[in-house]
Amino acid sequence: MAQSDYGIDRTGHKLGPIWLMPGVEYRHVYSLLIASLMTIGLVTIVGHANPYILTEHLGVPKDQQGSLVGNLTFYAELVILALVGPIGALSDRIGRRKIFAAGLLIIGIGYIVYPLATNVAQLTGFRFIFAVGAACISAMFATVLADYPQEPSRGKLVGLAFFLNGLGMVVLVFSFGNLPNFFREGGADPVQAGRSALWIVAGICAALALVVGFGLQPGVPGRKAARDGWLATTKIGLKEARNPRISLAYAAAMVSRGDMSIISVFMTLWLTQVGLSRGMDTGEALATGVKFFAVAQTAALLWAPVAGIAIDKMDRALALAFAMVLAGSGYLAVGLIPDPLGPLMYGAAVMMGIGEMSGISASQSLIGQEAPEHGRGAVIGAFSFCGALGILMAAKLGGYLFDNWMQSGPFVMMGVVNSMLVVFALVVFLVAPRRPGLAAQPAR
Repeated sequence: MAQSDYGIDRTGHKLGPIWLMPGVEYRHVYSLLIASLMTIGLVTIVGHANPYILTEHLGVPKDQQGSLVGNLTFYAELVILALVGPIGALSDRIGRRKIFAAGLLIIGIGYIVYPLATNVAQLTGFRFIFAVGAACISAMFATVLADYPQEPSRGKLVGLAFFLNGLGMVVLVFSFGNLPNFFREGGADPVQAGRSALWIVAGICAALALVVGFGLQPGVPGRKAARDGWLATTKIGLKEARNPRISLAYAAAMVSRGDMSIISVFMTLWLTQVGLSRGMDTGEALATGVKFFAVAQTAALLWAPVAGIAIDKMDRALALAFAMVLAGSGYLAVGLIPDPLGPLMYGAAVMMGIGEMSGISASQSLIGQEAPEHGRGAVIGAFSFCGALGILMAAKLGGYLFDNWMQSGPFVMMGVVNSMLVVFALVVFLVAPRRPGLAAQPAR
């Protein structure tokens, strides 16, 4: 291989400052970037739809909605927990893009049926459909993002991908937040307005499935497909946890995905209920809640390139420790704010967005660095499993705190948890040096 002094294989393509693995073509990484722009926003819209569906479609009382959305997320994450490991292992045998595209089609079906529910039991069943697709998407996005960059450029590609995540999330969620009012102003009743809004999202899912299905690299990039059975391949993810840095990455996945869950599940619900208590109608209150969510995600997307560059310049366990400091501060700022619709919320939302992006980028870069070539899909699958477990726990405990303590309780909880992870990251940084062969210096 044509190696430089900085661990770069120059037979690979270069996209700006980002070196790609040999065999990864420009069209493959462009397809990944398009998926980065759209995927996370499409997955999270369901959480922002819940306040409208529960209020206008099902007539659920406000004082029951916190626990209910927590339970919906909890049950969905049980499905994801059961699937992400086998899905990651399967991707080491048949490749990434088939599973990625199938996941997008499945969540599209979920968005078609979700607003057709006539009771909570049906809504829960339809959420299971959505969960199957989300398991495919979350595992494959993380795996492809680990596959494509060379090590000295990993943080930069992660930063770019999560910048696009944030941009797409802001645009998609903000647009969705205003769609029900748009259709109601056009003469639709509240139920039909909600259905029309979510069916547009389903169409976007189908279009993106075509991009992913034809655009991503076929097979297993840079390696032969694994010949072991999926169960044997899955065990690789468990065995690799003996590496303290992979254990740290698994723990960071739990916390950072829990962070995302709290924002997606409870922020819009909390602020929508505050708006309703101040005399707004449901559509107006939803738009107000989405506005502050958009502020947080705008801060996250602007911070993503900064985080990516910084991660490539320091030990990634230390980078994770700094990320958790930022995240803990941001979530505590939001959770303890005196007026959630007042001007101080803009600053608190910015802090939370920066912390959220820092934690996600640092954890993804760490697992991408440490995951071995053989069984990488299985290790990323275990990483995604831990992320799903974090979402499950955050949703269940957050829903209880929302209804039984205070509506900002889920944010306070995550502020404390992020702060606790700082200690683990610092211990790993001090006692577990980088695995030999992975200490590549930053690319010039």
